[in-house]
Amino acid sequence: MKNIVIIISTVFLLGLFGSCKKFLEAPYDNRVELNDLDDVDLLLINAYPMRADLFTEILTDNFHHYASTMQASNAATYLPIYRWEDEYSDAIATATPTHAYAQYYKKIYEANLAIESLETASGDPSQKSALLGEALVLRAYNYFTLVNLFSMHYNETTNSTNLGVPLILEVPKDNRELYNRATVQEVYDQIDKDLADGIALMQEGISFVPRTPYRFNLTSVYAFLSRVNLYKGKWDEAARYADLVIAEKGVVVRKMSEDVARKTTTSEQYWAQEIMNPSIHANLLLVNQVTSTFLCRPFGYRLGGFYIAHNLFYSTPTSDYRRDHFSSGGTVIDSVALVVKYGNQPNNPNAAQVRYDCFTMEEVLFNRAESNLRKASPDIAKAMADVEAVRKERFSATNYKALPTPANVEDALAAILAERKLEFLGQGLRWYDIKRLGIQVEHRMVRTDPKTAIILLPNDKRTAIQIPIQAVVGNPLLENQLNPR
Repeated sequence: MKNIVIIISTVFLLGLFGSCKKFLEAPYDNRVELNDLDDVDLLLINAYPMRADLFTEILTDNFHHYASTMQASNAATYLPIYRWEDEYSDAIATATPTHAYAQYYKKIYEANLAIESLETASGDPSQKSALLGEALVLRAYNYFTLVNLFSMHYNETTNSTNLGVPLILEVPKDNRELYNRATVQEVYDQIDKDLADGIALMQEGISFVPRTPYRFNLTSVYAFLSRVNLYKGKWDEAARYADLVIAEKGVVVRKMSEDVARKTTTSEQYWAQEIMNPSIHANLLLVNQVTSTFLCRPFGYRLGGFYIAHNLFYSTPTSDYRRDHFSSGGTVIDSVALVVKYGNQPNNPNAAQVRYDCFTMEEVLFNRAESNLRKASPDIAKAMADVEAVRKERFSATNYKALPTPANVEDALAAILAERKLEFLGQGLRWYDIKRLGIQVEHRMVRTDPKTAIILLPNDKRTAIQIPIQAVVGNPLLENQLNPR
């Protein structure tokens, strides 16, 4: 078996910019060939992307900026991003649009390498089907994230003309191949095809499909499809795939009371160790990152400069266990708080090991709840039951009280979306909800000064993050294909 270090070293060279230039200057026939299914399996283990989109939290209404607590080195990178501006410093190499673009295309390369290698690799046909299915799903996941970051939100009226992202469906055969941006429709068509083919292949090779929470299996693929269809506004499909997840896993959400007890009886100060525990929580897909790359850098430590918005801070009751995620980042007078879910220490951006969630049972339940309200025949009772399945584990038995039964669908939707916002605070989902729901966001550079407000309107063109400058340098075709402003 080839040494996996060789494989990793080779695929590392495949980002579309930065290290990409050196790779593009190397002859094609210098690349590693994988002829054994075990090699492909090792490649896929390392082909899962970081949650490189977490920087989007500072684009949302979840966080405010506090200048007096921001580390000076963060300002040139994160203040322009907070203002929804295209030009920002790349002095910080991670937790930025530049890093996200490179990361997801790097993983697309690795998925493509696995797909092509499986054409000639020897081994059990069922194992080959399982690996090919996994690689296709991984490619779909990376493209889904890219198109939702760098394009306008899915809209059947405009998908055929809105710019998507470059589609690269094979390992480049020339030293320097350039790619035009596909349309949003073309990208989603490829996502749909990869997911359909991936599921069919995983079902063929079901005995070889991994059971670990760190790799896709059918249940986590169904969770993925629930999200895809929610974002597309396909309510029946979003609910159907959520049903499949729940049928397999049951309505089992994270019992936060156990987290509270563990936090108070051990030396652990913060939630980051326990909230992402793969053995006891309803985490459907995790990525395990053993690295100094801290993807929550803008908002996950005390010198980041971005802290929980006051309306969230003050509206979350102290009896709600989710309030225990809030960690003080300043003085009591300032009410400056950050949310700690991933990093080992909120004052240390160099965490040695972090787990990030990709899909959770909580998200699946919220997807189903919203979809059951938006379907042609809304079911308020069923939708609220899914929300309460989460909420009852967010309070002690004494403090838990179900939300009042909404009088109509509009009130029920408002209640569900408010709970969704709180539940996923700091987990990177809010930006996509702002895009798909057309939510207006206001950011102030000085919190108490309305004159400093910058407003992002519903369906604002700036919701399509601009293609990073380094990506354009690596692919000059993109110079004339930037997002309109």
